Amino acid sequence: MIKALVVVPYEGLLEMMKEVSQEVEDIELHIELGNLYEGVAIAKNAENEGYHVIISRGGTASMIQEAVSIPVIDIQVSGYDVLRILTLVKGFSGKAAIVGFSNITQGAATICKLLDLDIKTLTITKDNEVKGKLTGLKKNGYEVVIGDVVTMQAAKQLGMTGVLITSGKEAIMDALEETRRSYRLFSRLQRDITLMETILDSDEHAIGVFNQDEKIVYGNERFHNEFHWLNLDNATDVKKLIQETTLTNEKQVKLLYINNKLWKITSCPIKDKVALFFEKTHSNQITTHSGQANQTAIELHTSASRIPISGKSEAIQKVLEQIDLYGDREEPIWIMGEQGNGKELVAHSIYLKRKTADEPLITLRCDVISAEQLKDLIKDDFFQKYSNRIIFLKNIDQLNSYMQKELLRVLKDESEQKPQWIVSSKDNIEERIKNKTFHRELFRLLSPLQIQIPPLRERKEDMEELVPVFISDLHPKYGNKVVGIRDDALEQMMDYDWPGNVGQLKHVMEQLFLESQSYYIEKAEVDIVFKRLKQQEKWNDALSYIDISGTLEEIERQVITKVLEDEGMNQSRAAKRLGINRSTLWRKLKE
Repeated sequence: MIKALVVVPYEGLLEMMKEVSQEVEDIELHIELGNLYEGVAIAKNAENEGYHVIISRGGTASMIQEAVSIPVIDIQVSGYDVLRILTLVKGFSGKAAIVGFSNITQGAATICKLLDLDIKTLTITKDNEVKGKLTGLKKNGYEVVIGDVVTMQAAKQLGMTGVLITSGKEAIMDALEETRRSYRLFSRLQRDITLMETILDSDEHAIGVFNQDEKIVYGNERFHNEFHWLNLDNATDVKKLIQETTLTNEKQVKLLYINNKLWKITSCPIKDKVALFFEKTHSNQITTHSGQANQTAIELHTSASRIPISGKSEAIQKVLEQIDLYGDREEPIWIMGEQGNGKELVAHSIYLKRKTADEPLITLRCDVISAEQLKDLIKDDFFQKYSNRIIFLKNIDQLNSYMQKELLRVLKDESEQKPQWIVSSKDNIEERIKNKTFHRELFRLLSPLQIQIPPLRERKEDMEELVPVFISDLHPKYGNKVVGIRDDALEQMMDYDWPGNVGQLKHVMEQLFLESQSYYIEKAEVDIVFKRLKQQEKWNDALSYIDISGTLEEIERQVITKVLEDEGMNQSRAAKRLGINRSTLWRKLKE
């Protein structure tokens, strides 16, 4: 049985809670009347009296939360509650405002904006702010004030009409359900902690967690057995690894000798801490790297992207038809298109139609893999081992001539079964074949089925569907309030040529989503982002003329010269743009 103390700020809620308590069997409700400081005084004794949870509302709940350590459940102001009051207030002739703590005003303000209601919203953080807020409203001609108990009482003292946002039964039932969830969570927490410690202690890795001061805050049983002596002041390599992880906020993997043993250490940033996973290895083990930071040559996807390919243009509809058609076949498929145009998304869509059971999509990053790695894969019969799987050769046009020939040898080997191939490249592959930088036979064997994805500039009408999809995808990541884009803002975006295609559009939409100040992305916000975009394009164009084959000093001089030209040979402006002072600029020009 859950023992809960209910502190309600007004009589009506007290009576409703008594009524609800008769219907609830798994929660023992003890109900007290008290607003703000009175409620806090009542709640402070609850912990000593064995209560598991406290239930309250509005500002009272906020103040109780700061005063006690047991869970405090807020009877939220629901959309129904606000709509009831707003419907009531619509019949009033005077100007109206909502004043209260954030747990009252936030939801109310949202509904007012969505319904386009001209009702001002003011948020307070302390009860003694109410009178000042209401006095200001009264001077500006407001007559009706909507809010919690403290707001209503202050309004009446000032001769204004105070309207209390009351909680309906549905809000109470939601609070009781939240009470059950919180109780289950906290009662299981200790058991979960004990279980996790048991699991971590049985792990073959030695696991240690360090804080920002490089002090150990957790170690599993094996860590304490192997590294009970560890002092970072003496273990400089480990200390450096922790510092690098903190600085880059990215996972690091290193092989380190510690006490005459070779350890593979994976270092992971976790909020303000760093977790180290120590795995004992052997001196004859080989670690290979792709040559590009944080990129692996082979990726296994057990669940591919399920973001839909959106668009109403005839061109994209043809792509969707080809995906449906080719998804039932086993021949190789070659996907062509400009950078950022969704080639990988098309590959994933085909994979989802072809795959059986839980077989992964094996992606071979042709722009990352080295010739040595490809040679090792062939020697290890990698493609034969996965002959019943789907292999995606991503960016195959990035393979050099030697690697193309090695892959062609695999394809022409008739003694072995082959995987189902999906291939992607830029759409200039025919030109590459003509100038003999890509092998014609390799293209022929891998392209019996072809999908050409047109650039976004040739199908701008698709943006009408792509933009809402991107907004929807960004909500789980950022939880923003943006729900759409204004027509003139969308038109402004459709006037742009999008050289980076759908990938660039997605990136710009993320910027607009994060920077938007309202529910709808406005044209002015698009103008600001496009201004930055054009400045970046201008800078990229300038850099494209710089020869990077020379020394660092020579490249630096070219950059300085280009910036000076852009600034009309004004050394002060050029120095400011380069982030150096004028004397340093002068010295570099003289060198």
